[in-house]
Amino acid sequence: MTTQINEILVPVDGSENAVRAARFGMQLAGALGARVRLFYVFPAASVELVGMAGMSRADIEHLGHGSGERAFEAVRKALEGEMIDRVEQQVALGDPAEEIINYTEQASPLLVVIGRRGLSRIQTLLLGSVSDKVIRHAKCPVTVIT
Repeated sequence: MTTQINEILVPVDGSENAVRAARFGMQLAGALGARVRLFYVFPAASVELVGMAGMSRADIEHLGHGSGERAFEAVRKALEGEMIDRVEQQVALGDPAEEIINYTEQASPLLVVIGRRGLSRIQTLLLGSVSDKVIRHAKCPVTVIT
């Protein structure tokens, strides 16, 4: 039995690895006839780490959407002219790995295309990489781009 992949989820954070993952995801989507969703997760815990714990939920969401837009813009710039106008974008707040994993539980058939390492090397040292967690817990296939 063959499963048709309808959606490719590409988590982005503005890093070069995320841009490479988006490029690969776009090429694969073209070949499969799948849609692409760029997915930015604003790490809500980082708000507390930088001393903004007193911010309202609305302010945190605004900050998250602004950060997401910068990550999406990095992808748009790198991929200009490559079907970028047909890409969906979504911003979430929370732990990046957990939010990506939660998305894989809700959408199917789905493929995640993720960069091996993002912008936060300190978080990787302390908590492990997002891609490692997604590989271990996602409810769908995951392709890691190095």
